[in-house]
Amino acid sequence: MEENQDVQAHQVIEDIRLKYDPKKKVITVCAGTGCRAYGSLKVKEALEAEIQKQNMKVDVVATGCLGFCEKGPMAVMHPDKYFYQSVKVEDVPEIVSKTVAKGEVISRLFYRHPDTKKTLFREEDLPFYKKQVRIVFGKNGMIDPTLIGDYLAIDGYQALAKVLSEMTPDGVISEVKKAGLRGRGGGGFHAAVK
Repeated sequence: MEENQDVQAHQVIEDIRLKYDPKKKVITVCAGTGCRAYGSLKVKEALEAEIQKQNMKVDVVATGCLGFCEKGPMAVMHPDKYFYQSVKVEDVPEIVSKTVAKGEVISRLFYRHPDTKKTLFREEDLPFYKKQVRIVFGKNGMIDPTLIGDYLAIDGYQALAKVLSEMTPDGVISEVKKAGLRGRGGGGFHAAVK
């Protein structure tokens, strides 16, 4: 019975991963607190309505915070990774008819470097992101943080699965010691000792 559950669990994860084809057209909209304050949820709803109106098959995903709150609402057009900033509901019909339908860009929605005045097309090219190495939030901009399936699709909970199925309690403590993890309560105590 346990083996059957493992097979079922792996099948569920594989089915979820199929949803995340890197070549698939997807629009991600930042739904962090800052972008929400600027109206990102209304932009998301307008994108969904316009896509349905134009009878297209494109997913719109509300992601976690992208971090560049002053430029919200932000939307990223995948697979090209075009990064649109300060998107308004009024921009949506043009985004869908030009960028989504034809692959055409809308220059006014791109980031313009304040010093060089150069137009930057992708998130990773922006000075705000360029030197960042996102470890914990690396895939934050691709998933809906409210859907456990999205997290499973990017291999979430793999460490937990290993701990629960393959390791002994002493083995877990040994790994935590090797990792040097410390508490965040101010004293910086080693997590393995706790």
